[in-house]
Amino acid sequence: MVRRPSRLLAGLATALLLGLTAPALAGAPAASGAPAGPRPAAAPENAAERAPKNAEYDPPLEVTIDELTPGVLPRKGPLVVRGQVTNVDLETWQRINLYPMFGAGDDCLGCPPAMTTEDELTDAAATDPEAQVGVRKTDEPVVQAQIETLGPGETQTFALRIPQRVLRDVFANPTTGVYWFGVHALGENPDGRDTLADGRARTFLPYVEPGTSARVDTAVVVPLRGRVAHSADGELGRTDWWEEALSPEGVLGGPLAFGAASTTAPVTWLLDPAVADAVNQLAAGNPVRAITPVAPDDEPSESEDPSPSGSASEGGADGAGEGADDAADVGTTTLDPDDPLVRAAQAWLQRAATVLPDDTVAALPYGDPDLAAAARSLPSLYPTARKHASPTLTAWGIESTPVVASRNGYLDAAAIGDVDDAATVLLGEQMFPAEDFPDGAPVGGLVGDRPIVATSTATARGGPGPDPALAPVALRQRLLSEAVIRILRAGDQRPDPLVVVLPSSIDAAGAREFWAGLDDGPVTLVDLPTVTRTNDLATDTDDAAQRQIDPDDLAYPQGQVAAQLDASVFNEAGSLIRAARALQSILGDGYAIGETVVGEALAGTSYALRDDADAGPRLGRSRAWVEEQLGQVDLDAPQGVTLSSSSGSFNVAVSNTLDHAVTVRIEVATDDGATISVANPIVLAANSRSSVPVSADMHGTGVHNVRLRLTDADGTPLGAEDELPIRSGQVGVVIWAIIGTGAGILFLAIGIRLVRRFRAARGGAAS
Repeated sequence: MVRRPSRLLAGLATALLLGLTAPALAGAPAASGAPAGPRPAAAPENAAERAPKNAEYDPPLEVTIDELTPGVLPRKGPLVVRGQVTNVDLETWQRINLYPMFGAGDDCLGCPPAMTTEDELTDAAATDPEAQVGVRKTDEPVVQAQIETLGPGETQTFALRIPQRVLRDVFANPTTGVYWFGVHALGENPDGRDTLADGRARTFLPYVEPGTSARVDTAVVVPLRGRVAHSADGELGRTDWWEEALSPEGVLGGPLAFGAASTTAPVTWLLDPAVADAVNQLAAGNPVRAITPVAPDDEPSESEDPSPSGSASEGGADGAGEGADDAADVGTTTLDPDDPLVRAAQAWLQRAATVLPDDTVAALPYGDPDLAAAARSLPSLYPTARKHASPTLTAWGIESTPVVASRNGYLDAAAIGDVDDAATVLLGEQMFPAEDFPDGAPVGGLVGDRPIVATSTATARGGPGPDPALAPVALRQRLLSEAVIRILRAGDQRPDPLVVVLPSSIDAAGAREFWAGLDDGPVTLVDLPTVTRTNDLATDTDDAAQRQIDPDDLAYPQGQVAAQLDASVFNEAGSLIRAARALQSILGDGYAIGETVVGEALAGTSYALRDDADAGPRLGRSRAWVEEQLGQVDLDAPQGVTLSSSSGSFNVAVSNTLDHAVTVRIEVATDDGATISVANPIVLAANSRSSVPVSADMHGTGVHNVRLRLTDADGTPLGAEDELPIRSGQVGVVIWAIIGTGAGILFLAIGIRLVRRFRAARGGAAS
């Protein structure tokens, strides 16, 4: 941005209104207490070009706060701030002075008071970057820095060390609360110099009065969840998305690196197990789905590729990827071992396998399904997703804590009701409306026997602009400020715990500064299970009724209902799961293809697919693949059977063109006049055909239609079926009875005739 005369004139007008001296306008440092922005009683700073609130802030110099030590206003010692200044203008800037800005002090006329409530903190985070929230400290050369020259596009670092005597002067009588702090850059370009900030950075600076010993139990939850979608042949699609997601700036690589920077500090990983399995698949070259036997623990599978995910020499960690081929049926790989995506996946697995086993892993249901939509369309999905095992996590030896959490903090009553295990339910604080929860989200709340933990979604939004809201220092200062507000609200009681689920867009750059700055703050870092246990101890556990939350009191906006996955997605997922289980059943325990496909079906119902119109059809294409495998097991019945008596037998041909042995059953449906039995189960070798005897027992005369169909051991139809008529042999008995009756009549007639002849002969002889 190039300064124009209008801006300079505006600066002159502002200076006159604020009583600034001519030397200050000529380039000398502004007087002590020079305003950081417009005063309510005077013309606003940069009045001529002042953008409306929430408009894009576009200064010529961008200033960042990359380090702030300590994270709270210190009671002794200096406050040290380091950062960068970047020239985003088209002109060179010179003699750039950097001054601290404080939202306190006698000179801060019209500045807002210390923030003491959550609402004030939330409103402050949304203020216009150019709004006056403090004053620059310009009368202390010891607290300023200078950059001589900064060309277009150039960046230089700065450091400000603010001694305790200056802090005592500004904060003469501080009270517990949250103050504004920032850095202003004032420079000179070809148009000259004025007293208006040419760049600024702002953040929160919390303070706790001496004698306050309360600390807030704080759980930082780092999400590892993403979009896992398989094509019809089982390979992962959108590989360009995966490569970006696994990068240090991506939604999987960034959070992993951010949480790993915590070193020994407690961190809780909110993990979708399907993500770990998907990355393991990519590390193995993204193979397509295939039916292969599960290899014994002591020998590799024939299809196992020894290099991608299970070998440390190829970038895998010790244990990273081990066991994956023991539980996933894989075929031909689609990525070259040297593909950047394969390398990125291997690197991610290596770090995850190193970090996660030593921390708390809060496991989401497998695939991170849209539970609110599932509660309406497929209630059985939750237990299926919860029980579904991840071979990758099993190989890493991770014992996880079951957790339920949507991506935006919303979960409706039906979804909560479907949580039928001991999972902790994370709900965003926005679900607890003030009219029903005047004291805020309850601590230790229950819905039935389900523990409810409220998360601070406001804190997760980060700090105020113009700094990036989720920059490590901005996010940390927001968290510390939220903790101070909770201390104030608690009074003499124990402060409510603070649970923050970080956004997946968190950047790892500067993560160490985030974690290190929490050590001296008003927080005690704990993991999520500790918060749940603390909630139980902090409440009257003998009276669970008082802890009950009516789920109908929770806010679930209509917009959330509209955003849920369509019922058709769950119809397809249910069909795919049933087909996968049938395939698994006929193959037996020596295979894992069914579990693999069930995992794909679960991932296909994820929150991440809410805006994916192809979610349902994609599951349908996978189902077609499974049904094609099932279709290779067939039966062929004769066109009809006539029994020679009321009982008898006939044969049905059953064939298997799979390269694997299967075990099936033939189920029979007929009327009450017949009983049909089959010698189940039927074991068919690979690529074989067998004749299966079927016995029939007829209870009446006539023709009986019999339907035969192939099923798995649980009676799930495989698709093959046939129908035939059976004629009872009792028809022959009737015919013989008729013949016998006729013969009897004939013999009787013969006998009568003989008797008559005999009588006639005797009568003639007598005469």
